[in-house]
Amino acid sequence: MSSKKHVLIIGAGLSGLSVAIQLIRKGANVTVVDNLENHSSRVAAAMINPLVFRRMTKGWRVDEFIPALKHFYQSIEAETGAKFFSFIPIRRLFSSEHEAELWKKKQNDDRFTTYMEPTTPEDQNYDKAINLFGSGRLKNTYFVDAKVFLASCKKIVKEKGQLIQAAFVYSELNETSYQGIDYTDILFCEGYLGINNPWFSYLPLDPTKGEVLTIRSEKLPEDESLNRKCFNLPLGNKLFKVGSTIDWGNPTTHATKEGREEILKKLSLLIDEKVEVVDQQAGVRPGSKDRRPFIGTHPKHSNYHIFNGLGSKGFMLAPLLSEEFAGYLIDGEEVHPETALNRF
Repeated sequence: MSSKKHVLIIGAGLSGLSVAIQLIRKGANVTVVDNLENHSSRVAAAMINPLVFRRMTKGWRVDEFIPALKHFYQSIEAETGAKFFSFIPIRRLFSSEHEAELWKKKQNDDRFTTYMEPTTPEDQNYDKAINLFGSGRLKNTYFVDAKVFLASCKKIVKEKGQLIQAAFVYSELNETSYQGIDYTDILFCEGYLGINNPWFSYLPLDPTKGEVLTIRSEKLPEDESLNRKCFNLPLGNKLFKVGSTIDWGNPTTHATKEGREEILKKLSLLIDEKVEVVDQQAGVRPGSKDRRPFIGTHPKHSNYHIFNGLGSKGFMLAPLLSEEFAGYLIDGEEVHPETALNRF
């Protein structure tokens, strides 16, 4: 059955390429069309953090996502010989006594021991950053080098399918025929540009702009990522990526003075240092109003599908959700009810 599927995927960001790999692995013939204007995956810090610090809870489906992403990213590394997936220790600097107490309450709970190191006197007295209430270290935290990952996926698609570098023209799609070639299925993975999609614009896609800085710092530690109000990612040679801003409903991709000042203000809660800003980038995350992705088939066009809206946690969600979508399209399996389109 799978060999008969010829899927046209629109978009070669995190979503489109993850699904392309999973469909290829299930024997589908895959063509990816992309305009090379990726506004989210390429600026993403792509850090994988299993906890939601505000309430000190586990992220959605995290117990399923972590094993799946480790397998997926490592399998692509093995296939291409590239290196883009690595463990990065994350240290949370507590923002209040209440948060410190919440951590201590949960660190020995069986549901959280996979993700929390028990705090020690060293964590309480950690002195490489401003530390008012103590700190805690996370487990199962990772970093994906987005640029290398995307390039690795494109390499596989070029070898085992087809990658067309051009803008997709909606008006040239006639049923399931595009530019004279017939496909069995059309899959839209357009990121925030999905707001312009003639078939799926009814979905409440919520584009959210985010800005990140690359800074040079003498004080930040280079062996772990610190988190409080902002994150920092060590890049080597005293360089760090720091972010990020959240600008709901803003689909613009230019960096702003306000974004820069907001990030530096948040960073000042971690270190007392005048850092050098080396670079600034902006991207647009394709989120959804209910914080759950859009995965499934158009209610009236049975060959038109969508895999979009992964939001700021995309690098954690994409491996398992793309595998689930491939199972849905090829084997007729159900998609997870919280991602299904019939919720709208």
